[in-house]
Amino acid sequence: MTVVTQTQTQDADTAAANDPLLSYTVSTTPSPLKASPENPQGPEEIGEVIITVARQSGTPADVEWIRVKVPAGTMAPDLATDLNKISPRISLAGWTVRLDSATKEFVCAPAGSHAPIGPDTGFTIQLSDIPVSRKVGTAPVTITERSRTGSSAFQNRSTVFNLGKFPADFYLRNFLCEPSIIPNGGDVKLTWERSANATYELLYADVNRDVTNRTSLEIEGIKSDTTFYLRATTGDPTNPVVRILSAQVTVLKPDLDIGSLTVADGLQLTGPVNAMQWQRIQYSEYANGLKTTAKSDGFLMVHINQGGILRVNSGPQGNMLVESFFDTTAQKWINPSPTFPVTKGREVEIEVVKAGTNGSAGVIWFSFGGINLDV
Repeated sequence: MTVVTQTQTQDADTAAANDPLLSYTVSTTPSPLKASPENPQGPEEIGEVIITVARQSGTPADVEWIRVKVPAGTMAPDLATDLNKISPRISLAGWTVRLDSATKEFVCAPAGSHAPIGPDTGFTIQLSDIPVSRKVGTAPVTITERSRTGSSAFQNRSTVFNLGKFPADFYLRNFLCEPSIIPNGGDVKLTWERSANATYELLYADVNRDVTNRTSLEIEGIKSDTTFYLRATTGDPTNPVVRILSAQVTVLKPDLDIGSLTVADGLQLTGPVNAMQWQRIQYSEYANGLKTTAKSDGFLMVHINQGGILRVNSGPQGNMLVESFFDTTAQKWINPSPTFPVTKGREVEIEVVKAGTNGSAGVIWFSFGGINLDV
C-alpha cells in the first residue's frame, strides 16, 4: 500500500485561512497503481484508493460535505476511464456517498445539514473497482471539504493528492539499509530491487546521486542518523510518475550539527576537542606591537611570567583593555593571567608597554574552529 504525497492548492498567503480542518492520508492498492494496457482491447487494470480522514485538533469541526474529484478520461492526468464503474463507500455512520455526474465528484454527506467531526471520529472513504486509465502519468485527486469551527461561516477547503499510474512492468521494492545501527563513522550497504524502465536517484543529506544502473551501493563514514531516499522516475517527461522509498540508519553517539547550544548546569567533554586549538604569541617577537583580526571566535589569555606590563585591546580601540603588571607598592601581581573572549571579525591589538629586565610576558590564543591569529 502506497501513502501518497499531499500538495496544497492554496497560495502561501491564503493557506492558513483555507487549509482543511480535517487531515487526509491517501493510500492505493496495488502499490503503486498500474496503468491499463494502451491496447484498448486489453482488459483494464483495477485499482483502489483509500482516504483516511481524522480531526487532529481537540475542537470538533462541523462538516457539510466532503467531495472527492477523480479525473477521468484517456490522458496521462486522468486516473479512471469511467467514474460510473467505481464503487464508493464511507465508513462513517449516518453518512452516504454518491457520484455527482455533473461535477464528476464523489460527494460524502451526513443525514442532516452538517455533522461534527471530533478527534475521536476517524473514518475512511474508499473508492474501489477503479478502471485505471491507459496512459502512464500522474493524476491529481482533489479533496474538498465544506467546514467550519464554532459559529464561523462554512468555507470550501481543498487539498490535492497526486497519484501515479506506472507501467505494468515497473517495480521498485525491498529498499534495505544494512546494518541499520552503526557506530559513529561506520559504513552501510544499501540494496534494492527495481525494473529497468525508469531512472533512479539516491538522495541523502546534500547528496543526489544517479544510481540508475545499480541495485546496491556502499556508503562510508556516516557520522549522524541518516535517512536515504530512493526515487524512481518514469513515463512521459511532461507528466512523469515518481515513486520514492526510504531507509534509515541510526548512528550511536552521532555528530551533532546545531545552530546554538545552551548548557544550564555544566558541560563535560570527553575525547579530543579537535574544534579548539591554542597558539602562543610571545611579546618579544612583536616589540613594536601587533595588530590583527580574529578569523574565529576564541579566548585571549594574557600571561606575565616575570616583571613586565602588557596591554591587549580587542577593537574597537578602548573597547576592552587588559593590563597586567606587578604593583611594587602593593607587592602583588595585577591581572597576571586574565582571559577574555574575542568574537570573529574583531580587531586584536597587543602592545608591550614595559618588559623590565629579564621580563617575560606573552599571550595565548584559544581558537574555536582551529584558526590561528595572523601574526
